[in-house]
Amino acid sequence: MKCRKILGMLLAVAVIGSAAALAACGGGGGNGGGGSQTYTFEAEYIDLDNVSGAGTSIDKSGVDMIYGDGTQAQKDLGWSNGYYVGYTYSVNQPLNFVFESDGAATATVILRLGSELGDLNLTPDIYSVKLNGKEIPYTSIYVQGTSGMGAMAEMKFSDKTVTNSATLKEGKNVISLTVLSNTLNPGSDGAGRTGGPVVDCIKVQTSANLTWSPKTDNIERRDNPIG
Repeated sequence: MKCRKILGMLLAVAVIGSAAALAACGGGGGNGGGGSQTYTFEAEYIDLDNVSGAGTSIDKSGVDMIYGDGTQAQKDLGWSNGYYVGYTYSVNQPLNFVFESDGAATATVILRLGSELGDLNLTPDIYSVKLNGKEIPYTSIYVQGTSGMGAMAEMKFSDKTVTNSATLKEGKNVISLTVLSNTLNPGSDGAGRTGGPVVDCIKVQTSANLTWSPKTDNIERRDNPIG
């Protein structure tokens, strides 16, 4: 009788343990609800090799567009990984975030943006957001600027939801952010030149399982470690 009781207790503990493990995994495993996960794709880890950038006073391209050195102080400012991609004032130079999905699914797409050009009001005619080559329609995105001579070093970012109804396909997906012709950059003479937001990361909330291949060596490949 004692053996039966002990065996029953052991089985009960095993069942409880399995349930606890499943609850810890949570199906979603991220910040979203209803079985969804939030995936963060860092801008500094995308393929920047063929991107030509421009800034307010100097131009940088490729991995040298990455600003920051990953310090805790920079992370405390709200830089997702202690870096971001600046020098984004070139027309038709897309930043492509490439990832894989294990199935077709609906997704929320969030951009984490900042600005050294003062407050920006982005619209699709000056800032294109595409998923797999198709425009994601949005009305406007307001980006609060960081002011002052040290704006890049003190950059503030905020999350901007572009859509709650993007359709991911099974396999490869690409979200592209592209600055189009505009006059957002006032320049020293106030004439108005091409400008745009700087990009910390994008976030995708979905029930699908997403994976990507971040180019983590981008950081060490820079000529200037700080940006």
